[in-house]
Amino acid sequence: MSSQWSRASGYGFVAICNPGLYPPSGIDKITVMRQNVLQACIAERPGQGGDHLVFRWADFWAPRIASNLHAVSGMLALMDDEPGLPDDLLALFSAVLAAMRMNRENREKDAAAFFALVDGWLDLKVASQSFNNRQKIGLCRAFIDAGLEPPDGIRLNSDVAANDAYTATTQMPDIAELMRDVIPDNVTGYPAYMILREAIGAMPRPVAVLLVTQLIARGVPKLVSTGRYFLLDPVGEMRTAAAQGFAELAQAGGVDAGGLSDLIQLRKWIPDPNTKTILDRGIKESLRREPSGGSAPRSWTLHRLVSSLPDGTGSQSILASVSYGGQKCIAALLLKTGHGIKDAYAIPCSSASDQRRILAEIEVSMPMHTVPVDYLPAALAAALGEGLAGNLPPAPGFLDVAEMLGLRGIAPSNISASVTDIADPDAQLTGLSAVKRGQLIGRSNSWLRDHEISSSWFVSDAEFSSALEEVRTERQATQVVWAHLETKRGFWSSLFARSAAILRHDGGDAWLVFATVAHGMDTGRALKKIPIFEMIVAMTLDVAEQDRYGLRPDGEHSLDEREADDDIGSEIAPETKGELERLLHKTPLSPDLIDGYLTAVIVAPRFVTPADWLPPLFAGIEFPGENKVQRVLDIIMMRYGVIQDGLFDGDIGSCLRTRAAHRFSEWLVGFALASTISAAWPKRGLSKDDQKILKLIKDGGSDDHIQSTLKPLLPGWLATMAARAVDG
Repeated sequence: MSSQWSRASGYGFVAICNPGLYPPSGIDKITVMRQNVLQACIAERPGQGGDHLVFRWADFWAPRIASNLHAVSGMLALMDDEPGLPDDLLALFSAVLAAMRMNRENREKDAAAFFALVDGWLDLKVASQSFNNRQKIGLCRAFIDAGLEPPDGIRLNSDVAANDAYTATTQMPDIAELMRDVIPDNVTGYPAYMILREAIGAMPRPVAVLLVTQLIARGVPKLVSTGRYFLLDPVGEMRTAAAQGFAELAQAGGVDAGGLSDLIQLRKWIPDPNTKTILDRGIKESLRREPSGGSAPRSWTLHRLVSSLPDGTGSQSILASVSYGGQKCIAALLLKTGHGIKDAYAIPCSSASDQRRILAEIEVSMPMHTVPVDYLPAALAAALGEGLAGNLPPAPGFLDVAEMLGLRGIAPSNISASVTDIADPDAQLTGLSAVKRGQLIGRSNSWLRDHEISSSWFVSDAEFSSALEEVRTERQATQVVWAHLETKRGFWSSLFARSAAILRHDGGDAWLVFATVAHGMDTGRALKKIPIFEMIVAMTLDVAEQDRYGLRPDGEHSLDEREADDDIGSEIAPETKGELERLLHKTPLSPDLIDGYLTAVIVAPRFVTPADWLPPLFAGIEFPGENKVQRVLDIIMMRYGVIQDGLFDGDIGSCLRTRAAHRFSEWLVGFALASTISAAWPKRGLSKDDQKILKLIKDGGSDDHIQSTLKPLLPGWLATMAARAVDG
C-alpha cells in the first residue's frame, strides 16, 4: 500500500460519520490505479449533492491527486476551465492542499515540487489579474481550511497592504458591529475563532494583524474570549497581535480575573519569547489591578477515553466522550512526533446515543484502545513540550479540549524523558533476564497480525527516496532501508515506547513486548535482531515497488521497462519474508490456513483446477489496498508449486510436527475448508479411516487435545494420500 493511501489522515468528521460512501462503487481500485487519477475523480464528482457528499468525495480523492504531479496540474487546469470556482471544486482544491501539507510535514518525496506547481499557477493568475475578489476570498478560505496561510498575491487589496503607513492611519470600523455580521450569535469558542480566522484570511497581512489586536483591545466580551485562541494561532504574527491586544486591554483595566487566569495558563503554551514578553506586560498590569469577576472553567464529566497506537508518521489520535449538563461532545486530539498537539477539536453530539454511535463508527475505521484518565497528563505534557521545542504551539482548539478533559492547568514537560521512563515507568524490565527480554523481543514478529496500525510502519521520506533512486538491485535497496532505519532509531524507539504506554492498560503483557523492544533499541540492540524491523524493511520495499521504483531481484530496474507490452509479462518475483501475512492483513485468511488449504487440494482423491478451488477460498473476502489480489494469487500459486514438489519428493507434511500450536490450528482450518469441495473430496473415494482423520481435522481447529493427537498421525496419512494422488 502506498504511503499516500495508508497514511493520509485528511478525512474530516463528515467522512468518519458517513461510512460506506467511498470508495466509489462504480470504480474499483485497479481501475483507479490504471486510469488518469483526475479523470476518475471527476467521473465521480457529486455536482450539486449535499455538503457531506462533496466533502466525502474531496477527502477520498485528495491524497491520490496530491501524490501525482500530473493530477495536480490537471486540477489546476480544471480550475482554469471553471473560473467561477464552484464550491465543490474549491473543496477539492482545499483537500488536495491539506494532503500536500501532510506530505510535506512527513517529508515525502517531491513534496516541495507540488507546492511549487501551485505557487507558479497562482503567480501566473495574479500577474494576469485573473481573480476577482470573490474568487480570492474562496481561494484564501481553501488555504485556511487546509491549515495553510494564503499567499499574499491572492489576498484582497495586496497593493494597499504594501503601504504600512496607510494601514496604520486607516480608521478601523466598529469592531462589534462588524463581527456581529461575521460570527452568528449562537457560535462561541473555537468555532467562532475558525469563522473569524477564515474571514480575515483574505485580508492584507498588516490589516489582519491590526484587526486581531483591535478586536481584543476594544473589550467586547465575545471577541475578547475569541481572541484567546489567536494566542495559539499557527502564525507567529497572529500570536503577537493577540498578545498586543491583551496588553492594551489590560492597560485599560479590561481583563477580569477569569481572563487573567486564562492568560497565565496560555503563556505556558506559547513558544515565541517576543510574544511572551508582550503578554507579560498585560499579565503584570492585570495582577497589579487585582481584578475580579469573569467565568470559571466548566467541570465536564469524562465517560470514556480511547487512543490509537502511533502510525508510521508518529501520529496518534485520542478521543474522549464528555458531557456538561445536557451538552455532549467527543473531544478529539491528534498528537504527532515533531509537531506536539497537532490538532484538537470537539465534535458536538445531539444525545448520549449519538455520542456512542459516532465513537463506535470512528473505532470501526481506526482501532482504538481504552486508556484511563491518568494516562493523559503525561502524554499531553510531553506533546506540549515537544511542540514548543519545535517552536510550535498546541492547536488553538486545545483551549477547549483541555477544559473538557479537566487539564486547563497542564504545563509542558521536559522532552528529555527517556524511552524507558515512558514505556516502563514502574521499572518492570529491570527484573527480567536477558533471555526473557530476548523472548519478548522475538514476539514483535506478531505485531503485523495483532495491530492493524502496523501496516503504516514503513519509510517513504524524501531522504530515503533519494538514496533509493541510486540503487539497481533489491539487495542494494534492502541495505539502504536498513541504513536509513538506523538513522531513525530514536523515532522508532519513541513510537514503540508510546505504544507501550497505551497498551499498559489493555490487560495482558502486549505492552511489555513494546517496552522491551523500545528499551533494546535505546540501549543499542542491532535492528536486525528485532523481528519487527524485518517486516518494516519488507513493507518499505513493497511501497517503493508500488511507487514505481521497480526494484527486481535479478538486478534489472523496472523503470527501464515501464512501456513494455502487458502481454509480454515478467517473471514473478519470489515471495519475501512476511509478505503474504501483510497482504492478508484485514482478511480472515493467514499463510498457514492457505498452506493447509493447498495441501488438501493437492492430496485430494480427485484433481481439481484453480477455477474449482480458488472461489471457495476467496468467498466474500475483499482485499484492502491497491491491486493486491494478483500478488496474493501469484504467491498462492508459488506455494502450490512448493507443496506439490513435496508431494512428488515424498516429503509432504513433515514440517507439521514442529509447527507452533496456533499455526497448526490455522493449517487445520484451511485443510478442513478445502475438504468441503465435493469435486475434490467425494465421500465415496474415502475409506472409513480417511473419513475419521478428516473429522479429526475439522474438529481439531478449535481443540488442543485433538491437535496433539493429529500431529504425529498426519504426516503418514498425508504421505498415503499423496501416493494415491500421484498414482492417479
